[in-house]
Amino acid sequence: MSKIKVLWVLLATVTTAAFAYNFDKTLPIVGKTITDPKLQAEVMMPVYYYSLRVADQGCQDFKITNTEVSKAKENNTWNEIWTIKACNATARIPIIFTQNAEGTDYAIDYMNVKVAK
Repeated sequence: MSKIKVLWVLLATVTTAAFAYNFDKTLPIVGKTITDPKLQAEVMMPVYYYSLRVADQGCQDFKITNTEVSKAKENNTWNEIWTIKACNATARIPIIFTQNAEGTDYAIDYMNVKVAK
């Protein structure tokens, strides 16, 4: 193998390891969410990706530690708060869910995220 190929393989390995995150993908998610496991799996990664913004630099371990309904379901809409543990930080991420004929839409309420360190 040429030196350049070896260098590329080594660089790819180091780069991949440097940006690896440990997201707990256990289903069903803990807590009192009223979402089904399919929707939980769909929402989980955007919530984890958002939690990267509030985690300490270098944090690689992320886990959903609780879910709760913060606004009861009314007219096919409800709100939940998903709590994420990201190393030394804990983020409470509010999510708005809306059911329609095609399924359930969701949106992270970015303006109301709460972070504790």
